[in-house]
Amino acid sequence: MGHKSYKWVIPSYFSSFLIIAILILSSLPAKSQANEESETGSSSIQKKEKKGFDPKRLVFGGSLGATFGSITYVEISPRVGYKLTDQWIAGVGFKYAYYEEKNTFFNYSTNMYGGGVYTQYYFLKYFVAHAEYEVLNLDDFRPPFERVNIHSLFVGGGISSRVGNGFFNVLMLYNLNETYNSPYSNPYVLVGVGVGL
Repeated sequence: MGHKSYKWVIPSYFSSFLIIAILILSSLPAKSQANEESETGSSSIQKKEKKGFDPKRLVFGGSLGATFGSITYVEISPRVGYKLTDQWIAGVGFKYAYYEEKNTFFNYSTNMYGGGVYTQYYFLKYFVAHAEYEVLNLDDFRPPFERVNIHSLFVGGGISSRVGNGFFNVLMLYNLNETYNSPYSNPYVLVGVGVGL
């Protein structure tokens, strides 16, 4: 749990803007290659320009995690992304997690669920930059323990290993909106896998 008392409020229209931007970018025509006519005058066959959504550019992945002891944490986080270019991916993620903390003075447990949007940019073969906006619904850490929405804005990066259509990422992220009941402590380490079609 984070322990800072400040709260940076993200407007509710911010997530709508990101989702609309991803939809617009994913509907742009994919790059096409056309054969030029030869100098001899014989016409060559030109490849048709591929427009709109291409299912071969989808990327599926996510992460699983579990910790047991005085703090129990179990997480399932599936993701689906779309390759806007060979280096740039944008997508959506969903999350369910169970958190329980028990000690002499305090017992707390909650089921967390939500999701968000993310983007990743791969560069220099083994590196990736990452940004993500997420909303989680959970039980407030303080009385009266009502359900609240927690907004997190992550930035950071890490290393990536690609094998064929698959990849393995280890990211170190910083939550710019850490609050007293944030389920993440800075820095937040995220390990994820994925596979393309």
